[in-house]
Amino acid sequence: MTQSPAQRRFAGLLALATLAGAVALPVLSALVWLFWDYFAPAASANLGGAFDLSSLGTGARLAGFAVSMAGAAIWSYGLLSLRRTFVEAAAGRPLSKAAVHGFRRFAWVAFLMVFVGIVQNALYVVIYSISDPNTDGQLSIQFGSNELGALFIGLLFVFVAHVFATGQQAVDENAAFL
Repeated sequence: MTQSPAQRRFAGLLALATLAGAVALPVLSALVWLFWDYFAPAASANLGGAFDLSSLGTGARLAGFAVSMAGAAIWSYGLLSLRRTFVEAAAGRPLSKAAVHGFRRFAWVAFLMVFVGIVQNALYVVIYSISDPNTDGQLSIQFGSNELGALFIGLLFVFVAHVFATGQQAVDENAAFL
C-alpha cells in the first residue's frame, strides 16, 4: 500500500497532536486542582451552580484530583496508543501490526471512557455535595444524550478497529502469496 507524501506528513502531524494531547490532559487536570480557587466558579457553573465549591477542603481537593487524574491517565494511554497508529502511518506502514494494535487499544479506551466518565461525574457530585455546608451528601448517576453519543462513538471506533484488523490480515495474506 502506497501513501502520498502529504498523507505521511498529515499522519506525522496527527502523531504530534496526539502526543500533545496525551501530555496536556494530566497537566491540565493537575492545574485545575492546584489552582482550584481560580477554577471553582467554572466547575460550579458546569454543575448548574448546584454546589458552593468555594469551601472545598484539602481532602475533597485531593479526592477530586485523584478522580480527575485517573480519567486523564486512561485517556492519555488511549491517545498514546492512537499515536502509535499515526507514527506507523507516517513511516509508510499504515496497516502494520503496531498500527492496528494501537488503534484497537485506543478504540477500547474510548469505549471504556464512557463508563469512566459516568463514574467520575458521580464521584464529583459526591465530593462536592459532601463539601458543601448547605447540602447533604448526594449521589447522582447520569446517562443522557451526551453519554449515549459517546457510547455510539466508542462502539464505532471498536468496529473500525475490527475492520482495520481485517485489512491488516489481508495485507499479511497478500504478502505471504508474493
